[in-house]
Amino acid sequence: MNINSVKNIASKITRNGAALLRKESGLNAQQALQEGLRMPANAATYDAVRVGRNFNHNEHYTDVFTFRNKSGEIVSRYTKKVDGTNIKETRQGFEEFLPDEFELTVGGSDVLELFAKKINSYTRENGKITSISQDVFTITDEAKPVVTHYQKTITPGRTVLLNRNTNYETILLEQRKNGEKTKFIKNKYETDECAAGDFNLMESAVSDPELKQIAENTYFLPYVSAKPKFPYRMAQACIKDAEFTGLPPEIILYKAASSKSGFYSIAGIVNINLKNKRNMAMPRESLTKAIGHEISHAKWDEKCRHLDMYDCGFIDKDELYIACKEADIPKARRYKKAIENYTSADVDMDKYKNNYAEVVAREEGQEALKKYRELDKNISLQFPYRHHFQFYATPLDEDFFMSLNFLS
Repeated sequence: MNINSVKNIASKITRNGAALLRKESGLNAQQALQEGLRMPANAATYDAVRVGRNFNHNEHYTDVFTFRNKSGEIVSRYTKKVDGTNIKETRQGFEEFLPDEFELTVGGSDVLELFAKKINSYTRENGKITSISQDVFTITDEAKPVVTHYQKTITPGRTVLLNRNTNYETILLEQRKNGEKTKFIKNKYETDECAAGDFNLMESAVSDPELKQIAENTYFLPYVSAKPKFPYRMAQACIKDAEFTGLPPEIILYKAASSKSGFYSIAGIVNINLKNKRNMAMPRESLTKAIGHEISHAKWDEKCRHLDMYDCGFIDKDELYIACKEADIPKARRYKKAIENYTSADVDMDKYKNNYAEVVAREEGQEALKKYRELDKNISLQFPYRHHFQFYATPLDEDFFMSLNFLS
């Protein structure tokens, strides 16, 4: 847009070299096309503001276009910051959620309404994406409201040692109220693009030491994209618990309309079915249990391999104890025998269920679920006024369950 064509409403320049050059509101959204703007489908009007900067308003300025629906609510915002040849653009989408309810009494006879707003932001610098973020705000409906804020920010990077792409993800969960100390957890993760969903906690900051255990817990699993990262990241949590001495199992997600939640292949691959019909009611819980179950098979498979090498004289007892603790050896021998006499569920369901290897895997799947539920409970105690859209995204948003055909 030519600076000479905009409406000049102010010529006063501050000592920092800033001046308000344009301010128009209630413009017909159709006019946005003439200004080269992408018009949101639900926009009726838009506001336009231009601020010149650095005493050179032709080359240094910021444009802000705010789109509103028929009710006057903000649905989108586009910000363009120009510094000579450097152009930074940010697009934001706004979404209001229906009120949720927080039960103040057992049985819900007294409830508190929670209103939520989600803001998605995409920032590009000279056409290249530099960050993606999401903010979700919940506000309680009372005289002194409690504000709960969940934020995730993703920035691209590059690992120096491996010279490959990586992402850095910052997760913030905070709750504040006038007159009270702000409570927050802020974690920074490094994620490997070459290993879908793998991540490492780099930094962690908390407002109170009692939150430190939650913040550093592997099961503190932020959702960060439209990809099904929950099962990948839950797998990383279970892999860490399993303490593999060699290479951890590869995680493969698949979709098959069956009651089978997944399987472990002897090649060291954990396969998890996202379309398991039993997942539909409580998909995260079902996935966590299935992942814990299959990774248990991978863990004991590794222990049995070391036991075989020891029995054949390829390794000594000290090397065996690295992968299989002395207390685990009787269990590993029993597990090995169970695998040698394994019966699939298709052949005999009772023998399958009573097989010691399956009994152990079910127990460890339940243990993974217990850890996940315990963390969720602790977070709810520390940050009680969260809208259900907050922190843990609904399965439809994150794990593609909307696209699954329940009848297929």
